[in-house]
Amino acid sequence: MIKIHGRISSANVQPVVWCLEELGVEYERLDVGGPFGGNDTPEYLAMNPLGLVPVMEQDGEVLSESVTILRYLMRRYGGHPSDPMAAAQIERWADMSRQHIYTPLIPTLFWQLIRTPATERNTAGVTGAVAALKQSMKVFQDLIEGPYVGGDKLNLVDYQIGSLLYRYYELDFDKADLPGLQAYYDRLCDRPAYREQVMVDFMGMKVPGA
Repeated sequence: MIKIHGRISSANVQPVVWCLEELGVEYERLDVGGPFGGNDTPEYLAMNPLGLVPVMEQDGEVLSESVTILRYLMRRYGGHPSDPMAAAQIERWADMSRQHIYTPLIPTLFWQLIRTPATERNTAGVTGAVAALKQSMKVFQDLIEGPYVGGDKLNLVDYQIGSLLYRYYELDFDKADLPGLQAYYDRLCDRPAYREQVMVDFMGMKVPGA
């Protein structure tokens, strides 16, 4: 059985467990990281020296980094293309998202708006992140060629970027008017596995004064 180490409130754990649920792959998830701790033990650091979540164990092998885990799951269980170029055409957008969507959204906007008192915010950083997301989300909207990026079936990009949209829409900042993106998000919200594994309330993480 697959074992996932990582708290469900993590934006990096959520796409992995959502993918596993959608693929119907049996797994066990352990609460690790954040308030649960456990990611600084010698045993955990032997699996991921950075001490970050998620970590996946299967058949004596270990993987870390959410996009790497997603890529493995889609190759093994999800019908990811075997042709190198066809696979790369999908993977490039998942890789793009780490710099151009995840970075402005999670360690910048989420951290500044939820984890930082308003009097201590980096307003220039927030302004830059908002502008970056307006551009990147327009690019992402244009990738959606059917109900999902993968057409009628979810693919790697849906799991990686789609999982970030809950926080994107729930956080209070100026967003581009992208009706296609909103409609795509609405379709994701109709999926039970998305609601259960991704739409996890994060307001309990909000610090006083944020």
